Amino acid sequence: MKRIDFIIKNLQSASFLKDIKNEHPTGELGWGEEVVLKNVLDYNDIEHQLTYLKYFYGDINKEVDKKKNAFNHSAQKALKDFFKKNNLINKKNIDKYFVRRHIFNLSSLNLNFTSNSNYERDELVDNFETLNLLKDYMLHGIVFEKAKDFSLSFLGSISFKGSGHYVYYIACFYSKIDNKHHLMLMFLEEDGNDEYHYIKSFKTLPNLDQVKSEVDKSKSKLLYYRYNSNSIKDFSIYKPKGKSTLPNWSIKENKKVLKSKRVENKIFKDEVSFYSHYKNDTVVETNYLKKYPEKYFKKQNPIWLIQEHFRENPNQKFKKFNFYKYIMGDKFNFKNDPKFIIEIIHSKEDLEGLLSFVPLKTQQDKDLAEEIRILKMLRTKDKKFLIKIFNTNKDKLYDLATSYMPKYIFNDPILVAEMTKIDTNIISLIGDKLKKNKKFMKKIWE
Repeated sequence: MKRIDFIIKNLQSASFLKDIKNEHPTGELGWGEEVVLKNVLDYNDIEHQLTYLKYFYGDINKEVDKKKNAFNHSAQKALKDFFKKNNLINKKNIDKYFVRRHIFNLSSLNLNFTSNSNYERDELVDNFETLNLLKDYMLHGIVFEKAKDFSLSFLGSISFKGSGHYVYYIACFYSKIDNKHHLMLMFLEEDGNDEYHYIKSFKTLPNLDQVKSEVDKSKSKLLYYRYNSNSIKDFSIYKPKGKSTLPNWSIKENKKVLKSKRVENKIFKDEVSFYSHYKNDTVVETNYLKKYPEKYFKKQNPIWLIQEHFRENPNQKFKKFNFYKYIMGDKFNFKNDPKFIIEIIHSKEDLEGLLSFVPLKTQQDKDLAEEIRILKMLRTKDKKFLIKIFNTNKDKLYDLATSYMPKYIFNDPILVAEMTKIDTNIISLIGDKLKKNKKFMKKIWE
């Protein structure tokens, strides 16, 4: 099936009507093409994204939060609710958690955790072309002629005198859902910031005078119209003869996407087939490496993985990190390599946990022993002793602060005050908790 045919066939008319009336989700930008795409029921896309989240073995909530924007809050919540209950991925549960909440696909809402070529936002692929085609479909009333529950009432335009190309295109469509005619405008702006505006619904087909009257009543939100309503060149409506079609220039411009085929994404039912497909995905490879190190760890560099893991999971301890425990076993030589330990010793403020896997002989290496000594020294609770260290290491205080000091020090007003007296660059390291102390911060900046 062609991609555009799938979109029109699976457009959820009632939800589309509700969104277009509320000028949602695009906040008026565009001509409603995003609203069309948002309301396309696509079980394959939802299942495709859910399967990725199920088997990628990362933190699902964090992954969902990374995709947060102003228009996908309800879909974000639905995803978290779905996985919180450990639901099976099937049509029944997709209906329950998504479709009934008017979430018809995920990729158009920026919740594309894995690639779906039907919705890609990369300029090198078809999705922007799809949006451009949908824009023309809205402009020429084709969406309303082809989608179920709608029919085209009339089209029209409002043009203005003077220089510049500014036009309000008119579309009025009838909906079987509420048995009303719905009037909307699509504004063509010279600089490309196109908008759409829903004007009003009518129980009977409005005539030109009614259209003019309602547009004039809506001028408060029609910025260009408001300031140029006395310079109207033409205000007209018409009913296309026969079926509304794309003009030749649009057919030529959209030639590629008009022929584009809809892609059905393969759904994986187990982690083996999933990993086989996604093994070149860095995120998946890393997560599987950490979850199953005995199976997937070969010659990869573990330093980056450990450092990145604790950046992503700052509250986890070394003793709870299975990958670290595995590579520090007798099968490998990492626990006997002081250079390796030095590379990872600053990854996490858990010196005791890290060293619990390191033999005493390795800890006695000259360079490693010095790192351990400095770290332990700066973890004392004796503030007088810490202040003495600050004053005897003035020239390298900032380096000590960034590489060796535990985070709690930067939320201690006494210790921070002493350090900033020595080096004002320490101000940039002040902890979030202490930053909220307005009295202290004011004093620091004096």
